[in-house]
Amino acid sequence: MTRPASVPAAIELLKRLRNAAPQATADRLEQVEALIQSLSAEAAFLNARVMDDVTLLEAEPAPQAEIAPEPPPAPQPVIMPDRQISDESTAFDMLVGINDALRAPLVAVRGRAELLHAGTIGQISDEQAQWLNAIHENTERAFRFLDSMQQLIAMQRDEVQIDWSDFIATDLLEEAYNRTHQRAAARGHALSLNVPDVVPVAQGDFYRSLVVLTDLLDNAIRYTPQNGEIRLSVDSLGSHVLFSVADNGIGLRPEDMADVGKPFWRGEYHPLVRQHPGTGLSLFLARRVLALQHGDLIFSGESGVGGTFSFTLLSPGDNHP
Repeated sequence: MTRPASVPAAIELLKRLRNAAPQATADRLEQVEALIQSLSAEAAFLNARVMDDVTLLEAEPAPQAEIAPEPPPAPQPVIMPDRQISDESTAFDMLVGINDALRAPLVAVRGRAELLHAGTIGQISDEQAQWLNAIHENTERAFRFLDSMQQLIAMQRDEVQIDWSDFIATDLLEEAYNRTHQRAAARGHALSLNVPDVVPVAQGDFYRSLVVLTDLLDNAIRYTPQNGEIRLSVDSLGSHVLFSVADNGIGLRPEDMADVGKPFWRGEYHPLVRQHPGTGLSLFLARRVLALQHGDLIFSGESGVGGTFSFTLLSPGDNHP
């Protein structure tokens, strides 16, 4: 079995990818690199802390003490040839390497933090608990990034399969509502459902479409100031069914229209966006998943007034391949 690459090797991969990427993508990758370096330092500190405390515990007499298993051999770094990325396939090969390299150390960081937080080696102070919570939040951010990267890799390899089915459109709306209404209520948002008298039937992958709709709702919840209004609706367009999420949040500037849906792009000029770290990949992935279902992502908005994000799926009368 191939061993995972080391964190330094992963950082080297990121640097090579960043040097060959467009400026906007390079900026996002630089942030990822900084996060990885921070997590690596935290991992080293946690490992030293745990090992020091274990040494102290082992110094005390303890009858019938269990013998700790030997640690696994250190992962070997991946040596990358010194050349620039020349095409898209090479870039995705590097994404695969980064994904494989980072998961193991991230699991180790999270595991060590959870051990400390649980008091395995002694009681922790409130300040230490806050520090451990910060580690947990950072590792979860990194895992979300890797999960998005894994989806990109699967799409690049044509490994994403669409599970076609016909379903009542309101079933998708209600499931998305049930998954998000508590988060909306916590921010004081009024989340409403608007459906026509004759409910349309949609055709596509219910689960993948639910992920897209839930992501759009999550964005509306995050990027709408407290006590906002969010409307979830569905309409029939004849050959397609239109699902929409409208809000009175931060909206979109005219210059944003060309960038929405691009990989790693986020409207970080707005303070509310900066308060909620993200990968900048959800809309990009949504657009590609919808394309596999012969649907599309549609958006509009006005800065400071609100925005509407919609997507289409086929009606059952249209045959899919």
